[in-house]
Amino acid sequence: MAVGKNFLENITVAMYENSFTIYREFIQNAADSIDKAIARGIIEKDEAYIDIHIEYNKRKISVFDNACGIPMREFKKKMMDVADSDKDRDKEKGFRGIGRLAGLGYCDKLIFHTSARGEEKESIITWNGIKLREIVNDPSQHPSSEQLIDEITNVEYVVADKEEHFFEVIMEDVSFESDDLLDEQQVIKYLSAVAPVPYANYFIFSSKIKEFAKENSFRIDEYNVSVNGNQLFKPYRTILYEGHSNDDKKEYDQIYDVEFKIFKDPMEKVIAWMWFGIAKFEKVIPTVNEMRCIRLRKENIQIGDENTMGKFFKQERGNSYYIGEVFAVDNNLIPNARRDYFNPNPSAKKFEESLHNFFYLELYNLYYYASKVRGAQKAVVNFKKKEREYNSKLQNAGFIDTEEQKAAQKEIETEKSKLEKAKREIENRKKDANANEMYNRVFTEIEKTYKTQKEEPHNVNILQNDQSDKGKKYLTQSLSKYSKREQKLITRIYNIIKMMLPKDMADMVIKKIQEELSK
Repeated sequence: MAVGKNFLENITVAMYENSFTIYREFIQNAADSIDKAIARGIIEKDEAYIDIHIEYNKRKISVFDNACGIPMREFKKKMMDVADSDKDRDKEKGFRGIGRLAGLGYCDKLIFHTSARGEEKESIITWNGIKLREIVNDPSQHPSSEQLIDEITNVEYVVADKEEHFFEVIMEDVSFESDDLLDEQQVIKYLSAVAPVPYANYFIFSSKIKEFAKENSFRIDEYNVSVNGNQLFKPYRTILYEGHSNDDKKEYDQIYDVEFKIFKDPMEKVIAWMWFGIAKFEKVIPTVNEMRCIRLRKENIQIGDENTMGKFFKQERGNSYYIGEVFAVDNNLIPNARRDYFNPNPSAKKFEESLHNFFYLELYNLYYYASKVRGAQKAVVNFKKKEREYNSKLQNAGFIDTEEQKAAQKEIETEKSKLEKAKREIENRKKDANANEMYNRVFTEIEKTYKTQKEEPHNVNILQNDQSDKGKKYLTQSLSKYSKREQKLITRIYNIIKMMLPKDMADMVIKKIQEELSK
């Protein structure tokens, strides 16, 4: 049975939704080669690197690693065989033998350039993307995949230094439709989240995460990856921001600590482990925070995107309350060809079963618990604020008339019943906190925030009168230069303003009028 020309098109163009995935494919191949080079003593771990160079004006991309390279005797077979990789899927990140061709759909020439230590030749193969598209789009041509590969490739060998060992992928004449691949900042943003790189040094919990992994014999693969000389790091931060962009963002919450969880199957075999941040869980983390959501990783390479773990939560948006990572450990958890999830198999099913209760119940209950604590503390603060405002108006003749005073008094009584309910809620949630360390940390941080608000005086919008008006009962009575009839008219105007406008705006307008009439 022959394999037709469309097969090659499918694995170079139609395989991926996001063009940036070609960078991930090249990096995971380079990372595998680095692992081999270190194991064979060719390089030390701290000498290994993956260097990505983007030249927008030349429309050129190169991905270089100083690992094993490929020996001449193996080069042609390895580079021209498609989907016939000899990699070990239990140990290596890439294993299908198709990822290296991912770039062919986005450029006119895809070049692989390599040399192995001890050899005096460099091996080069050039894949002709223009010719590939011509043949694929010509309905009169029906070559087999083997014939097509022979038609669009050229292999050559040039003199090399015997001490050199490297592998380089070069994409020449990147198509204008794929301009985003040449956007340095977008590439950095994508790879910082996806690639197997270290945590940023400003993420203070990175050492705690690494220590937990070390204590439990879990490996976190990390490589020195750079884009145009800028080394990449996973940009986790302890501060959480709100806003629409980096220009208008402001802090609203932070990560106070990290917690860990190990997932095992019924036979106590470790399937995965994770860390996640403990915050006050004020709200769904805004998108201005680059590493929001719990991410899924295998060999420290991201699987899918920030939304992948949402399906495990009781409410899909629950994933957006957290930052964290799930590291798949079981070798039988095999990323699918698109690397957006795992291939369906018994291990994938066990993975989902082992995570279900923790995500569906415990993580959901944690941010829901935070919401209940925050709601109760907010009710206490709101009552204190309304009580201060009521007493201040009462003492300073700040009410418009008897009706407004009665309405305010009734509101205070209603708020007092809410206060009692809130106090009972806080006591109950405190009992939960005493029995659960995660709850305790969340409760403590929320309590600190609202305790400060309870103690600090609020800038309520109250109409203050001077000492000469202490005997007055209502607002317009301080306008002594106006007759009682005029004062009643002003009172009616104030009431109309309060009916027509939102409370804060009405208070502001009335205050301004009162100030003008008092002059």
